[in-house]
Amino acid sequence: MMVFWAIVALVVGVIVAVGLARLLGRSERAVSGSHNPQALSVVGSALLSSFILLTAFLIASTWSTYNTDRQHTYDEARSVTTAYWLAGKLQPADRDRVRAGLTMYANEVVADDWPAMGRHQTSDTSAAALDGLRIEVGAIHPATAADEKDRADVAAALDDVYSKRLIRAADVNYSMPSLLYIAMVIAAILLVAYPPLVGLTANGRNVIVLSGLGAMVGLGILIVIGLSQPYSEPLSIEPTAFRHALQQFTQING
Repeated sequence: MMVFWAIVALVVGVIVAVGLARLLGRSERAVSGSHNPQALSVVGSALLSSFILLTAFLIASTWSTYNTDRQHTYDEARSVTTAYWLAGKLQPADRDRVRAGLTMYANEVVADDWPAMGRHQTSDTSAAALDGLRIEVGAIHPATAADEKDRADVAAALDDVYSKRLIRAADVNYSMPSLLYIAMVIAAILLVAYPPLVGLTANGRNVIVLSGLGAMVGLGILIVIGLSQPYSEPLSIEPTAFRHALQQFTQING
């Protein structure tokens, strides 16, 4: 899927570049080339620097956020695994009930939460499963002080899962200021339009070169957009952490 979106970005960049070359490269000034070379060099460098600055800033920022969001999924899955392990200290009936609830929660995160996060939402089903499990553990009445400590440990672990779920939900709704994306797109259009606007004629060789520039600009924009939406295509974070947690559940059960 990522390859498909990369190809789309490249094609769009080429189309925009060719269109601008054809549209602006046939003017009288473009044909005559009557421009001040020093002024053109300064303006061209400024446009290139503006696009590089905006794109580099956005890629660095969104890449950092992307990695942080992915780490949060592993933190939550690790907490779920810890709660599952601690549940083994409960009485057999309580242990089986809590572990079954944790398994159901992890499965629902994969099946329900992840598709919803692609739409900048979280699943009510998995949230309700976790809330119900916390209530259920709170309702356990241990017979001894040692059993009460074990119950409290499981309850604390579930509270930790809940806190990390809230962090993941906040990650889903975070986005960079839209003004930055608008500025990047404007800088990209000006960068690609500049050569034909100031005199690059629309012959075959020049159009091919400008098409390459347009393709790279389009790919850069795609990377920024993909990283800024970590749970959506084409660079979506996969629920690998929770799938691994489900495998660990099987190992813990022996």
